[in-house]
Amino acid sequence: MGIPGCCRSLLRWKNPLIVVLLPLLLLPLVGESKVSKGAYAVILMGTFWVLEVMPIAVTSLIPIFLFPLLGIMGAREVCFNYAEDTIMLFLGSLIVAVAVERWNLHKRIALRALTLVGPEPRWLLLGIMFPCWFLSMWMSNTATTAMMMPILNAILKQIKDVTLPDIEEVNDHVDDDNDVEITIEINGMVMKDKPLRNKVHMQDESTGYKLINRADAEKDFQELAKIFALSTAYAANAGGIATLTGTPPNIILKGHIDKFYRRYDLDPGLTFANWMIFGIPTSFIVFMMTWVWLQIWYLRKRCLCCIKDERSYDVVKRHLRKEYTSLGSMTFAEGVVAVCFILLAVLWIARDPQFVDGWGVLFPKGFVKDSTPAILISVIMFILPAYPPRWFRCCRTAKDKEALHTVPKKGNDPFIQDGFTPLLTWKVVNEEISWGVVLLMGGGFALADGCSQSGLSDWISTKLEVLGTLSPWVISLVLAFVVAAATNIASNSATATLFLPIVADLAIRLHINPTYLMIPVAVSASFAYLLPVGTPPNAIVFSSGYLQIKDMLKIGVVVNVLAVLILVLMSCTLAVAAYGLDSFPLALLGHTNTTLNATVHVMPISNVSFIYNITHR
Repeated sequence: MGIPGCCRSLLRWKNPLIVVLLPLLLLPLVGESKVSKGAYAVILMGTFWVLEVMPIAVTSLIPIFLFPLLGIMGAREVCFNYAEDTIMLFLGSLIVAVAVERWNLHKRIALRALTLVGPEPRWLLLGIMFPCWFLSMWMSNTATTAMMMPILNAILKQIKDVTLPDIEEVNDHVDDDNDVEITIEINGMVMKDKPLRNKVHMQDESTGYKLINRADAEKDFQELAKIFALSTAYAANAGGIATLTGTPPNIILKGHIDKFYRRYDLDPGLTFANWMIFGIPTSFIVFMMTWVWLQIWYLRKRCLCCIKDERSYDVVKRHLRKEYTSLGSMTFAEGVVAVCFILLAVLWIARDPQFVDGWGVLFPKGFVKDSTPAILISVIMFILPAYPPRWFRCCRTAKDKEALHTVPKKGNDPFIQDGFTPLLTWKVVNEEISWGVVLLMGGGFALADGCSQSGLSDWISTKLEVLGTLSPWVISLVLAFVVAAATNIASNSATATLFLPIVADLAIRLHINPTYLMIPVAVSASFAYLLPVGTPPNAIVFSSGYLQIKDMLKIGVVVNVLAVLILVLMSCTLAVAAYGLDSFPLALLGHTNTTLNATVHVMPISNVSFIYNITHR
């Protein structure tokens, strides 16, 4: 076997080789100190996560055996991290999202949004992005993007029919030197002139004659297809940051903040309701910025406000209306899922809305959390019927009547009885839910706990104290850009997991409210706009065939930079005002290396940066 053959063989076996050799190569790190042992665990898991030498969920199970063997934490302490309240909150939201997806409620919402906008490309772009943005607040970004792609392909096909009339058949039957004038109708338009190869004069009532170069038209269509494809992924990424359950890094942030503040007997103060005060405005601004930038990229040097497209896109509008009409009236199952979906959102928001007492005050303090309604509604969905009872005639639609004749029999599922099918069965949930993400979050919390218990986070934050010479908003900006760059080549969940515990300890050392730095670090982990590997929505749109990697880099780099700048600006203003981040929790003063006076003076929020009057004793 030649050298190339050996290389191919090694490449095929690279993952098992890395799994076996890397732990051995890192063994010199395992010394007597817990810090070195913690570093060994973090480097090992971080490398496995980034290179994906084994499934990410499997890598997340490593702390369960590695931490006890290294003497960092006991097995019981490690396993507690895999059943955190935050993980149950995420699990409940995933189950509700499965119900929304199973009964096609998300498709109805998307098509309805598209029928409400104009048929021109810029409004269609907004119509595609808005449902992706809204749905990604409540369900998986991946599922939202995957649902939108078939709709997007159908829209692009209709636009292609409008912008690229099929003239090849006409040109094949005429001679370029022929002076005979022809008149022919193509795609509903009248063509009249001397036929030219790859060119045609089109005439309709509104535009008159217009010379179209097919090569230019094809190039224009390809550019349009690129921005339409990217818009779905970008909108899904932006929508995810609006709610705590919208994307894993947000949930990971809440988990870390809860664990961190409980360590010092403090109230973390971050709930589903008050996150939306910061999340929705930030998400919406990023969403609108993306919509405007994609138009600017498509139009290039032409003035955005002055472009007037004279082509008729009525065929696109008719197609969308036809698709929406084909869904028929809302079925009983869709209606029940919609009610449960709205009820869950109301329960989340009303539990502790901050400005007034919520329903959470009816119970002892700390007894109910956001996970309580999430799991409650999830369990109810396994009980509620998907089809109305035969005696419940008033709620039956034509689809329901048809479905009643095809209700699944009991078969192997004991929860499906003759004439009764619940909204969800465990078989459906087990197949659709992202169990790997749930394990990843548990592994991330365990890794963060290990970093803290071993002293590794404290050691790293000591080395980063050099950043203390910078203003807090500059530190926030630097960290956000670092994380945004890292998340384009690694899992956003893994990126947030690795950075958050270090940033929390760094904030304490620099006497900055930890939440002030943790929010931009967590949210920037969702800003993966550059590469297909950055996030599953990117991979889905890349697989559509409309894009090349260079296209994603050229268009995405501006979105990435502007998104980080918007995030830091909102963190330094809105988040500071909403969460009281202009003060350093006094309970944390005793956990820093510097002995401080009990009084901390902070400049007004409008100044953005924090200045502390701290004197050494």
